[in-house]
Amino acid sequence: MTGGKTVVELRVHGVSGTPPEVMLNCPVEFLDQVGGDRDAGFFRRATWIDDAVSPPSPDGWRRRMEAYSWGGLTSRRASRAVWLLFLPFSLVNLAHWMLPPARHRRPAAVVVALLRLLALSFTLTLLLAMAVAVLDIALWQCASVDFCRSGWLPLEWLGYLTPGARLAIGALPLAAVIVALWLLGRQEAGQAAPYEGPACDDVFTAACPPPGAVVHAGERSPLADTTFWNHDDSVARMRACHVTAWTAALAALVLAAPVAHGDPGRSRDVSAVLLGVNLGVLAMAVGATAWNRATGRGGDGIGGALHAVSMRLRWVALILLGLSLAWLGLGTRIPTPNLPTFLPGLRGSIYALLAVQVVLLVGLFVGTALSMRGSGRSDAAPGSGTTPGYGMTLRGFTAAFVSLLGWLIGGGVSVGVGLSTALILGRVEVTTIAPAEAMAKRAATLANATADFVEKMHAMSMRAPLIVPPPYVWASVATLLVLFVAVAAVIRVWRSAAGTPPQTPVEAAAPRPVLEVIRRARAAATLTDAGPALIAGLAALAFGILVVMAVLFFPDLHRLTRSALLSGGISVIAMFVPIALVAGLVVLVLRASRNRQLRRAVSILWDVITFWPRATHPLTPPSYGGRTVWDLRTRMDALVHDPQPTRVVLIAHSQGTVIAAATLMQCTRADEHYPLLTFGAPLRRLYARNFPAYFGASAMDELRARLARPEPRWINLWALTDPIGSWVFDPGPVFVQEPSGPDLRMALATVDCRILDVGQRDPQHGDYAVDPEGAVCGHSGFWDRAEYTMAVEVLQTIVVDEDVDSNAIAAPVDQTM
Repeated sequence: MTGGKTVVELRVHGVSGTPPEVMLNCPVEFLDQVGGDRDAGFFRRATWIDDAVSPPSPDGWRRRMEAYSWGGLTSRRASRAVWLLFLPFSLVNLAHWMLPPARHRRPAAVVVALLRLLALSFTLTLLLAMAVAVLDIALWQCASVDFCRSGWLPLEWLGYLTPGARLAIGALPLAAVIVALWLLGRQEAGQAAPYEGPACDDVFTAACPPPGAVVHAGERSPLADTTFWNHDDSVARMRACHVTAWTAALAALVLAAPVAHGDPGRSRDVSAVLLGVNLGVLAMAVGATAWNRATGRGGDGIGGALHAVSMRLRWVALILLGLSLAWLGLGTRIPTPNLPTFLPGLRGSIYALLAVQVVLLVGLFVGTALSMRGSGRSDAAPGSGTTPGYGMTLRGFTAAFVSLLGWLIGGGVSVGVGLSTALILGRVEVTTIAPAEAMAKRAATLANATADFVEKMHAMSMRAPLIVPPPYVWASVATLLVLFVAVAAVIRVWRSAAGTPPQTPVEAAAPRPVLEVIRRARAAATLTDAGPALIAGLAALAFGILVVMAVLFFPDLHRLTRSALLSGGISVIAMFVPIALVAGLVVLVLRASRNRQLRRAVSILWDVITFWPRATHPLTPPSYGGRTVWDLRTRMDALVHDPQPTRVVLIAHSQGTVIAAATLMQCTRADEHYPLLTFGAPLRRLYARNFPAYFGASAMDELRARLARPEPRWINLWALTDPIGSWVFDPGPVFVQEPSGPDLRMALATVDCRILDVGQRDPQHGDYAVDPEGAVCGHSGFWDRAEYTMAVEVLQTIVVDEDVDSNAIAAPVDQTM
């Protein structure tokens, strides 16, 4: 500070990582970083700029802008783009935070454990997908056939090795993947300064475990607990379980071949013993994952000794994997298959994992229903009475549907990877129970062919038949059918969406073209509310199709290839759908890893998902929530305790309102009273309804009451054309500038204040009509509106009862915040 008294307008941006030069409308070379680091920092315009336009005065107040730019936590590192490939991991972790408040503890605790087991199964799904592509299709099938491996130099070289050696070498990149995920999973989004005090009840402590996983109906939001964002040892144990499970399962997969086809005698016995030991380690990892005391959120429930055992188990699994691969490559003798056939043990593993996942998903729905028994009206949040507008999305089953969606996406990616590999190296074949007649005939023909005939076949682009699991075809057809239904449903929802009619005389008097633009914008904004039900319906449809196809074809797999539904052009077209999806995802990841602007766009997804800590899946992008809450709270505390008189008005947009709300929930000290202006706020529409245990009606009521002491100091601006933000408490009040109209101070009584979708022409000079050339407010048009400036002035009068010089204030130049 350079002297004088200051009101700091502290701006917190929303999604997409808006840079500070945009927030402050100032070239980056004229910005000063006054706090934080390169990932998340506080910025001001250079002091000499503000001093020139608004000189400090010992007797007067001036207003200065300060921006908190936290976008680097989600978009600065190129590795954030890579996480797109593991979206199912993030979705199942998000599902944990979407669980409804529990009225019955036991089923809620079971649901939490089921989510962790489902998350572990997602990790194993990725392993099996890579095993199908690398171990099965490439090394077991293609490398065993001369005309398949011809032209692929690595496969040609590996084709001369024994099948055991090929499997051992092929397992190495799969082991490298889990090591990379292990290291990426240990990343954090930035660390706050460690707390050095001993007490767990200190408001800034970081030394104690976070709250437990189960939130009971009627309890206050765990976000208000100062330990919510603290380090959780259970995440490290859970990560060890995932590494252990992957490693042990990989060893078991490659050992199944020598057990099934190896030479009888001591060699097979050793392989069987190693297989059994690895399966035992896998079972231990699964058991620890299911044990709430060991891996459930909420602290060190198992003690130091058991913690050390669980952490060392992954090293045991890695050592066993090394021994298994060494034995596989040097001590086993597996005959080379005479014709392509699937890797022993892999098909059964896929079926077993699918069955387990179906049981877990059904258990999630049943357990969620049991935990909510007696919750009363479906349009009210548990524990909040009959608060309208706070009904839980999908009647409280949002977490189960998000888990189902993650399962479907993970399965789709797995199918795309397997089919892509098969199509690159040969052609897709679906194995049935007894498929070998036609295959053997082809193999005999090729074996007896002359070299000239083989060359002719190469010239005619004959491709080797490579076997893929039948569920891959089921999933392809299901994906194609769901895409058709999705397109039809979106078109229908779009056509049926209708914008609400004008609700004030000023809006009704707007020119017809303006009214039409507003109507279309409002109609588009209502699609957000229809989205969850649409996605849940499509996910349920896909699940139903897969179950029906499994029932029809699993008992008699040879009928699969004769089915009219799965034969001919339909199956061919269907198989290209997951391939195209995977190819598009890979291209997006590659481009985003090299392009910061594209990475900022991709980070919009992470801004929503990774606000929450790791709780169900430990191999997910790091959470930024704790860092931002810590930064914001400590910065405001430092400002108000500056030697120079300083007051703070907190300004938050979009996702920034979520950060601000989570911060203010923990501001319980007598000197932590900060006026709050929110706009484009998804607090009720997206967060209270989808995360009712943390942002439900009772949590919002408590935050409102806290901000009303000693007097109301919260204003929320919203517009009907905003597809993300909305009202928080009361949709009724509308602010219109008229000669006899109320002042914006009216919003302090209700918090919410709807502004017109298109600004008024020139109210300061008596023209109160809607501006026919004005932009629609939408989600990001608040910064340029006069109501924004008015709201800040109203809030600053709460902390300063004198005139304030606002010459140093400027609107952002970019409206993508």
